Amino acid sequence: MKKLFTTLLLMLGLSAPALAAGDSPVDVISTTSQNALDLLKKENGKNTAQVRKQVEDMVVPLFDFTRMTALAVGKDWRAATPAQQSQLAEQFQTLLVRTYSSTMTRFKSAQIDVKPNAQINNNGREAVVKSEVTLPGNGDKKNVMVDYTLYKGAQGWKIFNVSVEGASLVTIYRNQFGEEIRKNGVDGLIKLLKDKNQPGKPA
Repeated sequence: MKKLFTTLLLMLGLSAPALAAGDSPVDVISTTSQNALDLLKKENGKNTAQVRKQVEDMVVPLFDFTRMTALAVGKDWRAATPAQQSQLAEQFQTLLVRTYSSTMTRFKSAQIDVKPNAQINNNGREAVVKSEVTLPGNGDKKNVMVDYTLYKGAQGWKIFNVSVEGASLVTIYRNQFGEEIRKNGVDGLIKLLKDKNQPGKPA
């Protein structure tokens, strides 16, 4: 599952500034995914760090990490102080970028077929864009169904959740976060995330 989410996050990490606020959610997904794949194909084993850095630099504007964190934390988000919320969002963003950028160059040959008709919800403010990703490996090709959930704000469409074969990224982390909060509170979750983000710790 981690490898699948890696592919999807990195595909959406490029050319975000080139997207105008009026672009459709389908445009956001299809344009950025293709640009990311084009860049990955230039990775030659010597420029891996450079390619990875470009993805990391561009992924932040396209994702709403604060909204993702709020959904992942769930009901406990409202009980957290503004300072705690800020720390949670910062650490969760660091965790996601660090985790999913570490293996991105393995997916040069991936292909993504973005479906043309988005599912529009919440009076046009939210959208679900469906796609089919082909992941080559071991001589076989595996097709994986992927949904991207976006909302439209002042800066255009932002992604706040990704689901692979029905498994939601936000929900996966919500289960982990909820257990930690029950044991050690919000501060305990912040500490856990900081520990995971320490240099040298496995992503």
